[in-house]
Amino acid sequence: MAGALGPRAAALARALREALSGTDGDTTPALDTDTALAEALWRVAGDADAAVAVLDSVFARAEQNPWSRWSVVRAARATALLGPAGWPLAARLEAALDDPTQAAAAVLALTAVGEPASLDRTPLAEAALRSAESDAGPEGACDALEGLGPDALTGDHARRLADLAEGDARVVRSGVEDRLIRQGEALRNRVRVLLSACRAPAAP
Repeated sequence: MAGALGPRAAALARALREALSGTDGDTTPALDTDTALAEALWRVAGDADAAVAVLDSVFARAEQNPWSRWSVVRAARATALLGPAGWPLAARLEAALDDPTQAAAAVLALTAVGEPASLDRTPLAEAALRSAESDAGPEGACDALEGLGPDALTGDHARRLADLAEGDARVVRSGVEDRLIRQGEALRNRVRVLLSACRAPAAP
């Protein structure tokens, strides 16, 4: 709530810093609380150094917790808010690319914090596509692929997108039972848009 107030909550910045758990807590609640506090410090005080330090600690502590996959996702999303100020966390984000659950958020964060020319976009597209194929945050995977742009996609990527868009296999395989079909079709429609962008002729 303090973060939503932005600079108007500047008087709370000290209290936000004091609420941080430090380097001791590696439980999911501790990691998620510190991520929320880092985001609030960024929004309230514009303190990029503090936010980066806290998020770096969250990523490091998450390595000690086998149940921390979604905490890493939330930390990656918070990192994306920092824009270029979050670049010191690039190595942490790259380490999350191999996990399909974390990959889409990590790709989005890397595109937000990195200089476009410094990013190898094709491997990032591969990580995001694996996330969509495994039903691990497919909506976020589509966001990531859209952000990377069609130039990041290879012919093999296009073929696999076609399988997602038009294949017989169910795309969304988990969730509330009476919503799976609608969610799956909505996702197929997004993938079709991505696929059409891949196939569109280049501008002269």
